[in-house]
Amino acid sequence: MINQYFNHAPKYFTWTDDQLKVLHLASLEILERTGVRVYDEEALKLLKEAGAYVSGDLVRIPAWLVEAAIASAPERIVLRNRCGERKVRLEEGVCNFGLGTDLPYFVDPYSNQIRETTIEDVENVAKFAEDAPNLDFVACLGVAHNVTTQLADLYHLKATVSYCSKPVLTTATDYDNLKALIDMSAVLVGGYEELKRTPTFVLYAEPISPLINSKEAVQKLLLCAEYGIPVTYASGVIAGATGPATVAGSLALGNAEGLAGLVMHQLKCKGAPFIYGLVFSVMDMHSAVSCYGGPELPLGHTIVGQLGKFYKLPTYGTSGCSDACEIDAQAGMESVYSTMMAALSGTNLVHDNGYLGSGLVGSLEKILLDDESVAFVKRFMEGIELSEDTLALDLIHQVGPGGHYLKEEHTFTHYKKETWYPRFLNRKHFENWLLEGRKTTKDLIHDKVLKLLAAKRPRMITEKHIDALDEIIKENEERVKKLGPVSGF
Repeated sequence: MINQYFNHAPKYFTWTDDQLKVLHLASLEILERTGVRVYDEEALKLLKEAGAYVSGDLVRIPAWLVEAAIASAPERIVLRNRCGERKVRLEEGVCNFGLGTDLPYFVDPYSNQIRETTIEDVENVAKFAEDAPNLDFVACLGVAHNVTTQLADLYHLKATVSYCSKPVLTTATDYDNLKALIDMSAVLVGGYEELKRTPTFVLYAEPISPLINSKEAVQKLLLCAEYGIPVTYASGVIAGATGPATVAGSLALGNAEGLAGLVMHQLKCKGAPFIYGLVFSVMDMHSAVSCYGGPELPLGHTIVGQLGKFYKLPTYGTSGCSDACEIDAQAGMESVYSTMMAALSGTNLVHDNGYLGSGLVGSLEKILLDDESVAFVKRFMEGIELSEDTLALDLIHQVGPGGHYLKEEHTFTHYKKETWYPRFLNRKHFENWLLEGRKTTKDLIHDKVLKLLAAKRPRMITEKHIDALDEIIKENEERVKKLGPVSGF
């Protein structure tokens, strides 16, 4: 008689704890010996008063200061959706998937041409994310070119929350824009204290590799600490370009950059929510492209997932991205591999689903493809239940040799739970597939995209909230007008 229930989800470990410690110590050596540049006066003051060695804008951070910051940051963060439900748990054993941010180009869903992203694309992304059953959080995916450049992030947030209730991952151009995003989010949940208690969004900020902390990045980091907004300060190190060509060297560098951010963040407000992360990639020396689809990216990110557990911090990861420029075999292969490795390594907040073109092109079709990939991987991660019921020994004895299980109650009870059924992948007999027009997965996804675009969607927030968001955007429009025009985003 089996009297225990077993269901151990699959896990993957690239390195042992001893190897993780070697990398950690290497990062501490970088921070103590080489140091980082910090271009913010408040942060420099905090660091100096805490015991760091400050010479102008060069800061060398002692190991004990890093260890103290790691110890003071919370091990668990919970994000709520706009309805007040605690939907996204950033803790060990929980992997949440969502979209990425700020792609300059977008695949037009009607012409299939690659063009600049618009605010209408961002609205459609929000609608698709709301409907995607396997995506846990939303992001703008693109940078809208048909709104005020300096305030694109504000327009993105309004477009996103208008059509999607899920927690939001966002970037912010600068301190003022981040303050506006906080103001907008507080309006939607009923105040700043409520937003701090159960935040609805995560900010993605990053240092500049190698070892540069810009004024804008640090100001955003400190503002998040002050308001209790979860933030990831994830290095975007590129092996062979902004970091050593070796994966280990770039991971040591990027880890040091992220830990420097954690120190500044915790010095501003001890215990503020921080998400450990590192968006690692490699430079393809043939094309000079930062490679999003190769095996090195998910391999490096398994280390990031392990380091998060090593530090007892929530982790920020990457999946669903591809170097392919359209939905094809390459896009599917690269995307599902990174998704699988993110899940196996136990990363908590996994972004960049919906990405094509090496992190330059967004696609509605890719959102649906990645949602399917995530569903595939989530089923894999459920593992195999081992119990008296699932072993079905009495049933096997009852059916006996030469029988079948099609009419058994046990089959009707278990087949939907045990077997995953895709929305877009083909499982039809080839003769039926031929008779039904030889439609590929891409064809089926494209048909679904057009159907979803044709459906009318009401906004998901009240007119009162829309007016309040518009007022905040208007105030910031007046602010940036006084600053004059800028070039680029």
